Amino acid sequence: MNETTLAHLSDLHLAHDGLRFPAWALLNKRMTSQFSWRHRRRFLHVDTVLDALVTDLRAMAPDAVALTGDLTNLGLPVECRRAAAWVAARLPRQTAIVPGNHDMLVRAPWDATLGGWKPWMAARPDDFPFVRRFGPVALIGVNSACPTPWFSAAGRLGATQAARLTDILHETGREGAFRVVMIHHPPVPGIVTRRKALQDAGLFAAAIARSGAELILHGHSHRSGLSSLPGPTATVPVLGIASASMLAPGQERTAAWHHIRVAGTERGYSAEIRRRLTAPGQPVRELPPWRFDAYRLP
Repeated sequence: MNETTLAHLSDLHLAHDGLRFPAWALLNKRMTSQFSWRHRRRFLHVDTVLDALVTDLRAMAPDAVALTGDLTNLGLPVECRRAAAWVAARLPRQTAIVPGNHDMLVRAPWDATLGGWKPWMAARPDDFPFVRRFGPVALIGVNSACPTPWFSAAGRLGATQAARLTDILHETGREGAFRVVMIHHPPVPGIVTRRKALQDAGLFAAAIARSGAELILHGHSHRSGLSSLPGPTATVPVLGIASASMLAPGQERTAAWHHIRVAGTERGYSAEIRRRLTAPGQPVRELPPWRFDAYRLP
């Protein structure tokens, strides 16, 4: 039986202490994020935690990696370049990325920032959603990140991207793919506060309700959890994951990644999902697996 394995991680928040950038680059919304980083977040997002997680991930040798945003803290060009170098050095070549709100805090030239991530995602802003195929699995990357007002971490999809998502899901479904949608913001209401929510979650939900998907992956909430959205024939699992660099107690908040195994069956696919939790100086903990079946469109 053919199998494809995926790794899902999110919200790296790579430390940017020591990176050089002009002071004027903080004369905007980045100022509040920098204040938060210096006084709180740098004690929560720890590179040694992320190192331990990536070591475990690499040992499991997944066929592909889905990274759902917030590689950076301020979205500075120097951070984006550093993040690109980190992904190239630490993750498998078969990696797909969608940006998070911290990666697009303010309006900035694409080529100087996220354009450097094009080996792993859409080459231009108008190219979302994008599709990467790994065997029978289609990773579909949606961009929910956009510059927002001060003190807002909300996301937005937009009608054009939602329409394209509907078409892509329909096409890949007819091809018999196991469709995995990647998005940074949780697409299910109530997971995060309104200040951090996907503002047009209804557009996303409508695309799923019309064309379906087998699995939806998100980050942003810094909590691991499972929810769902209605599909045309069955509910679609929505899987969130905690920050990959988070130093925190509790199963929901502890740094973790998902090991997802997809296998073909006579009627479609079976999926097995295992959450692996990491903390410095402690053995990796794996929670009991969760399994579900997905059926191909007739």
